[in-house]
Amino acid sequence: MAARNIGIDLGFGFVKASNGDTDYIFPSVVGAGQDLTYRSELTTYVEPIENLAVTIDGKKYFVGDLAIRQSEILSRSLGENHAQEKNTKVLLLAALALYVQGESEEFNVVTGLPPSYYLSNKDLLAQVIKGTHTIMLNVDGVDRKKVITINNVKIIPQPLGTLFQKIFDQRGVIADKELSRSKVGIIDVGFRTTDFVVVDKLEYIDKLSYSTNTGMSNAYAIVADYLRNQHRIFKENYELDGIVQKAQIKVAGKVHSLEEIKDEAYEQVTAKIITEMNSIWDRRELDLILLSGGGGKELADYIAMELETATLVDDSQTANVHGYLKLAHKVFGYTENKPKTVAFETSGSNGSNVASITSASSNNNSAPYNGNENRFAGNKFFEDEKIDKVAAGKK
Repeated sequence: MAARNIGIDLGFGFVKASNGDTDYIFPSVVGAGQDLTYRSELTTYVEPIENLAVTIDGKKYFVGDLAIRQSEILSRSLGENHAQEKNTKVLLLAALALYVQGESEEFNVVTGLPPSYYLSNKDLLAQVIKGTHTIMLNVDGVDRKKVITINNVKIIPQPLGTLFQKIFDQRGVIADKELSRSKVGIIDVGFRTTDFVVVDKLEYIDKLSYSTNTGMSNAYAIVADYLRNQHRIFKENYELDGIVQKAQIKVAGKVHSLEEIKDEAYEQVTAKIITEMNSIWDRRELDLILLSGGGGKELADYIAMELETATLVDDSQTANVHGYLKLAHKVFGYTENKPKTVAFETSGSNGSNVASITSASSNNNSAPYNGNENRFAGNKFFEDEKIDKVAAGKK
């Protein structure tokens, strides 16, 4: 059985995964698992990600929304080193387990890292990801064994996924030739970081690509301070997703608007992002600026007032992960999934709607698609050692 291609974005705020047919988004939150005292007969979970529990190396974890609801001790990973974060493996395997049909499955994985953390982390992260992993995935209260084999791993600077989503067709072949010949800036606003990348005629420009510690978590912190000072309510950042999105909170049964403080927080974060961009880019040299990420969607109207040349990409929160999948088809060979078309809709982060589809009735993997195979010969996007050479001089 040929390996299936998967794109995974292990974001600081949310995990995003796609095989081309099914997208999953869940908070990057891991909590201690436990046997729950009672599950109401009235409680139903349409989506598997709403009740995601896994056992890895004999230890049980609650992941995503379940961890937020039920775990006493939990954390949202905010560290710079994905490879050494204990939650990375849990989040990765939990996401992949959702795609395993039957007991075992083989995958090729493309994922990304923030540009400033790329060189120091990519090899270690690849070691964590690659290989065979056995976990237990709890489905409807029953632990089911899932053997996950990851044959190939490709790790790229994170915002390049947005570019690949724009220029590649579904098989990983260039469809937008004009964009591939342009000098493009990408601003990828995430939960903990904002990543800036410049690509000139498909060449990654290292000296203009970097990461900052500005992101939606800064806006969350401003809202959290307001709630603490005005209402004596203490909220962790993983508890604020819905509150910030809706811009309201219910206190003692009464709804209080947070529109004013949300607006102030978004303005402050936007101003900082624009200042950081101006410190290293001359925007006049760029043909186009693409704005992506879940934070990019949230701040799009604010950024547009300061940066008229910025264009929010479609489905900005999942743009990177869809680009990762297209790159996987390019470098590992095209694979096709044929699922049953039973779809559900769930509210993703930042209010986005994500369609998820039930298990595939068959898994047909086509032969590698080799059309246009020499188009990227010598391009450092696809040769890690060349990326290393370019970036070796960057301090």
